Amino acid sequence: MIRPERELAAINLAIGDAEASADRAFFERLLAPAFSMGRPDGLRFDDRATFLDSLTVSSPRQTRIESTTMFDNRAVVVCAVSKATPAGAQHFRNIRVFTRQADGAGWQLVSWVNEPLAALGIAGDAGVAESATPVGGA
Repeated sequence: MIRPERELAAINLAIGDAEASADRAFFERLLAPAFSMGRPDGLRFDDRATFLDSLTVSSPRQTRIESTTMFDNRAVVVCAVSKATPAGAQHFRNIRVFTRQADGAGWQLVSWVNEPLAALGIAGDAGVAESATPVGGA
């Protein structure tokens, strides 16, 4: 059996690939029925349907997992995520809450809060891109 921390690491790296490629089927499997997402602007909050409908192909992400905290069949994963845009690199902190029914059951993403690292007083590259793990490769 795969350790939960390793399984969650793989899921969180795959989220970047799925988001960049607008892989709706991936997110339909992953998102809990009552999913919620806080967008980086701090003003918008998406439910499951809104998130799925907003998926569009975008630039690849680089993800670095900063921490994983387990609570039996619940987990909180904190990631630093970077992506290139025409305006330059953007860096975000993602806090993701997962749940599963029992040991060995599939994880579901219940909540995802995303904020720009600049909002945390971390400007520029902040070392995120340098130490990031390319999405899809570890």
